[in-house]
Amino acid sequence: MSAVSPSSLPRPPESVRPLLAALADPASTVAHDELLWDRIIPLARTARLLGVLAHGVYEHVERSALPDRVQRHLDAGLIEARFRRQKTLFLLHTITRSLTGHPGPWVLLKGAAYIAQDLPLSRGRLPTDVDVMVPRASLDGIEQSLKNAGWEFEKNDPYDLHYYRAWSHELPPMIAAGQAMELDLHHTILPPVGRIKPDTPRLFADAVPVDGTPFHVLCPQDQLLHAVVHLVHDSDFIGRLRDLLDIDMLFRAIPLFDGAARWSLVERARHHHMEKPLHLAATLSLGWFGTPGCDDLIAETATARSALYGPRIARMASRVLPPINAREGSTSFVARLLEARSHWLRMPPGLLAYHSTAKGIRTLAKSLSREERPAER
Repeated sequence: MSAVSPSSLPRPPESVRPLLAALADPASTVAHDELLWDRIIPLARTARLLGVLAHGVYEHVERSALPDRVQRHLDAGLIEARFRRQKTLFLLHTITRSLTGHPGPWVLLKGAAYIAQDLPLSRGRLPTDVDVMVPRASLDGIEQSLKNAGWEFEKNDPYDLHYYRAWSHELPPMIAAGQAMELDLHHTILPPVGRIKPDTPRLFADAVPVDGTPFHVLCPQDQLLHAVVHLVHDSDFIGRLRDLLDIDMLFRAIPLFDGAARWSLVERARHHHMEKPLHLAATLSLGWFGTPGCDDLIAETATARSALYGPRIARMASRVLPPINAREGSTSFVARLLEARSHWLRMPPGLLAYHSTAKGIRTLAKSLSREERPAER
């Protein structure tokens, strides 16, 4: 099988490469001077990767070998990561009573799943919410149980509520007094009106229990595919470096150099209609992180390449993936194109036109309402 030409791969901007090098080889940071740290730490903080960087550095470098102020920044990243990890586990513990009695499985997604499994990509992570997927038949009952326990929707606008219930794969974000994290309650992993429709019953059927908890997680291939579609199908890529790093680390957790495991992943992607996103994600992961096995994976999914998942999109994504303080040149036009792409993939044309019009009218109405308010004295 022919190797992928390095010249054809999307590359990260030069400005973000010091951070990527530190994440890839934390031991090398022992030789960094303070000027280089002054470039790396702001990038890591903006990308929500400061805790991840700190964990890697402290695993490979003696604290005494680092400048004092670098230690303070890294310590701050770890303290926040430990706080968020604790609050994630606390939230899962407190909602168990609301879930009990409603048919499962209750499947943790993304950061909550990585933390529950204690995967390497959970170390130093800074989650802002907790995602739990429950069977559609249990959704209404669980929603009511959570409301009885003090949870409420963060958004209560009638149109927003209709949008989530009619066209989304989740309820509006929920908040509760005493909880530091939002709760997102899913019934599948992608909008049911979108262009990709995964086999949701299969996601539940193959979910794996987490030892010592009442929760499940997606099987390893489905966890990876969910991370893939979360970035390259259901987002605009803007500032999503952390999501691409998740994909790299999940790829490394599945030995892609093993043909059987690689084909298992490809077949799973075909079953869930995710071969195109997988091809694009492998291209980005190889170009940015040199992820082992992705060159063969790209070749095996080459027939899935298309205009919305091809090299041009990969190059555009590479311009906006870095944190804002590492983007080179003007990216506003590229960002608008990628945002339009994400909406196009998420909704059929007629619904997209209706939703865009309704959103524009609501935005205009709010703007006019603000202008008509009397000025405060």
